[in-house]
Amino acid sequence: MPARHLALIIALVSLTHVNAAPAWRNIGPGGGGWIPCLAISPHDSRVVYAGCDVGGFFKSTDAGANWCIHNTGLHDLYVEVIAPHPHDPHIIYVGAEGGVHKSTDGGETWQLQREGFPPTQLHSFSAPIGAMAIDPQQPDALYAGIGRPRWNKGGTGTIYKTSDGGAHWVVANPNGGGMDREAIVSDLVVHPRESRRVFAATNRGLYRSNDAGATWRLLNKGLPHNHIRRVGLCAKQPDVMYLTLHTEPGKQPWQGGVYRSDDGGETWSPKLERLSKQVGKPGAPAPMTSNVDRLAVHPTNPDIAYVGDTAWVSAFIYHTTDGGQHWQRVTFHPSPRAKQSNMDYGWITMWGPTVMGLAMDSRVPDTLYFSTSGHIFRTTNRGEHWTQSYTQRAEKPAGAPDSPTGWWSGTGLEVTCAHEVAVHPRDPKRLYLSYADIGLLQTFDGGRTFTQTVRGMKNSGNTFTIAFDPDDPRIIFAGTGWWNRNAGDVCRSDDGGMTWRVVGNPATGLPDGQTRHLLVDRSSPASARRIFVSVKEHGIFCSEDGGASWHACNTGLPKDNVRGLAQHPREPAVLFALLDDNAGLFRSDDNGRNWRRLGGGFAWADPQALVVCPSDPQRLYVAARERFKDRKLHPGGVFASRDGGATWTQVLKDRFTASLAVDPRDADTIYAGGMDHPFHDESLGRGLMCSRDAGRTWQSLNAPELACTKIAGITVDPHQPTRLYLSTSGNGVFVRDE
Repeated sequence: MPARHLALIIALVSLTHVNAAPAWRNIGPGGGGWIPCLAISPHDSRVVYAGCDVGGFFKSTDAGANWCIHNTGLHDLYVEVIAPHPHDPHIIYVGAEGGVHKSTDGGETWQLQREGFPPTQLHSFSAPIGAMAIDPQQPDALYAGIGRPRWNKGGTGTIYKTSDGGAHWVVANPNGGGMDREAIVSDLVVHPRESRRVFAATNRGLYRSNDAGATWRLLNKGLPHNHIRRVGLCAKQPDVMYLTLHTEPGKQPWQGGVYRSDDGGETWSPKLERLSKQVGKPGAPAPMTSNVDRLAVHPTNPDIAYVGDTAWVSAFIYHTTDGGQHWQRVTFHPSPRAKQSNMDYGWITMWGPTVMGLAMDSRVPDTLYFSTSGHIFRTTNRGEHWTQSYTQRAEKPAGAPDSPTGWWSGTGLEVTCAHEVAVHPRDPKRLYLSYADIGLLQTFDGGRTFTQTVRGMKNSGNTFTIAFDPDDPRIIFAGTGWWNRNAGDVCRSDDGGMTWRVVGNPATGLPDGQTRHLLVDRSSPASARRIFVSVKEHGIFCSEDGGASWHACNTGLPKDNVRGLAQHPREPAVLFALLDDNAGLFRSDDNGRNWRRLGGGFAWADPQALVVCPSDPQRLYVAARERFKDRKLHPGGVFASRDGGATWTQVLKDRFTASLAVDPRDADTIYAGGMDHPFHDESLGRGLMCSRDAGRTWQSLNAPELACTKIAGITVDPHQPTRLYLSTSGNGVFVRDE
C-alpha cells in the first residue's frame, strides 16, 4: 500500500476516534426491580426475554448469563407481556401499558402499533395491554386483551385483533360479545389446532370464543368463583387445561389454587393438594395470603405443569407430574431457618422469591425461568436446582474493606430506580449509589463491582441522599425512608458508610418522615458539626452536635414540602430552600434560624431541584414539572436567576423536568433531566439535555446506549467535571466521560 494511502487511512481513523461521541455505560449490581414477564425464544433456547415495570425490555443471548437493555422505540417502559413470533425469530411483540409494540430485528428496536386503538391519552391509559396471544396456525393474527392485571384495574371487557401482524387492529368483540364489560384480561391462549378458538382469563371469569373473538361464553362449571388469573393448555393434548384462581386476600375460606379441565374447559376440578393455603389477617397486605398465579404447562405431557405463588408467606414454585393430583414445592430459599436450599440466590437476600413471571422452554421443557421483584432464576432440571441470572460474584477490590454482603458485578439486568450518585470527596473511584427498594450500595473501583452497605439502618430499603463531613469523609450522613409512605430518619456512619446508626428520629427531636435533602455545614467546627435536613411534611431541621439532637428551623417557612435545599458556596450562613405548591424560594442569612421569600412572587407548583452555581453564587437554577393546580396549568422546565433569586426567566420548556446539575467550573453549562409520570400512554421523559450558554440553546445528550430517558438525578464528578452520572427511574445508573 502506498505510504500516502496508509497515512490517509490513519488520519481518518484518528479523526473518527476524536469526533466519536462518548458512550454511556450502564453500571450496577444487577437486579432489584419488578420483572413481571419472561419469554424464551421458540427458535433458540439461549435467547431469553424479560419485561420490567419501569425498566422496559431486556434480552439475553446466552441463557441468562448476560443481558442487554433494548428500549429504543418503546413509548413506555412497563412491559406486561412478551409474545415471540412462532416462525420468525426476528419478530417479537410486547404489550405495554401504553399499547402494543413490534420488533422486526429480534428486539433491538421497536415500533408502536396503534392503528385501530383509541387515541393516546395525556392523563390516563387508553388501551393498556394485559395479555397477548399469537395464532400458531396464522401467526399474522394476534389478540390483545385490555386491562392492568397487576393493579386489578383498567378492564373494559375488550379484545383487539389484528390479521396483518399488528399494522391494523380492530375490536374483535364489539359491545363485549358476551364478555363482562368490566373484565380485566390477564391471559389469552389460542387453541393450537383450531384457530378460531380462543380462551381469555379475566377477573370476571374464564371465557371461550369459537369465532375468533367475536363472541364469548363463560366457562365456570366446577369453579368456586370467577376471578381467574392464568390459563394454559397442553399443546399436544389441548383439551387438557389448567387455570389459576385468585383468592381474595384476608378472607376465609381460602378459594385460590389450581383447577384442571379434561374437556376443553367445559368442566373444572380442583387440584390443590400440597399447595399453600395461608390466609392473612383482615387488613393485612395482600401478599400475606397465598395466591398461585403464573402457570406453565408441558407442551407434550399434559400431566406436567408448574405454578408460582406471589405471596410473601409462600413464595414458591410448585411442580406436578400427575396432572395436579399432588404438587411438590421445588424452590427452597436460603435463609437462617431454612432446612434445605436449592437456590443460588445472589446478593438480594432481603426478600423472598415471589413469582412474577414464569416461562418454560418449549424446545427443552426441563428448562424454566422465573422472575421476582428483583431476581431472575433458571433451572435446567425441572426445579431440582435454580441458578440466579441477574448478578455474578466478584473479587473484593484492592483496598476495599470486608463486606458481609460480598462483592457483586451486574450482568446487564439493571432494573432499579436510583435516586442519586455521590462521589467520595477524595477517591474518584469510590461511589455511593442511593436506590429505592435496595438502599445504599458502594463501589470502590468506579462501577465494576458493588457491595450493599445498609447495616445498622432502620429504613434500609430506601436511601434518598448522603452527605459527607467536610473534614473527615469517613463520617457520612444518610437520609432514608419508605418509598410509599412518609416515614424515615437520618443515619450516621463513622467508617465510610460500611456500618450505620440512626441519629435522627423522634427520640432525638426529628419527626418521622422521608429525609430527602441533607446539608453538612462546612463552616461549623467538627466538635459541633451543623447538619440540615428536610423532612417531608415537617420542614427543615438542624442538628448542631453531629446528629445527636435536632430542632426545627422553620421560622418564616410555610407548611409545604421542601423540594430543594442548598448552601451558598461562599457564605456558609446563607441557605436556600425550595418549596412546592407555589410557595416559592426562601433564603436564610443566619444558618436557618429565619427565612424570607425571594423571587418577587415567582413560584413553582411542582419544583424538583435547586442548584446554586459554585462558580457564580448569584446564578440559581430550578427544575420543575408541569402541574395543573387551582384551575391553572403551571409550566415545567428549567428556570434561571442571575440575581440571587430576585427575578427568574424560563430557559427550557419541558413538561417533566425532574433533575438538574451545573458544571462547578462554568455556570453557563447546565444539565437537565426529564422523567415523565408513568400514568399515561406515552410516559417517557425527555432524557438528558445540556446547555452551554446558560439556557439560551439546548442539545440532547441521549444516545442509543442510554436506554432509559427517565432521569431522576444528575451528578457531575467533582474530580473530573466532564464525567457525568445519571440516576434513572428503571435502569439504575449510567456514566460517561464527555
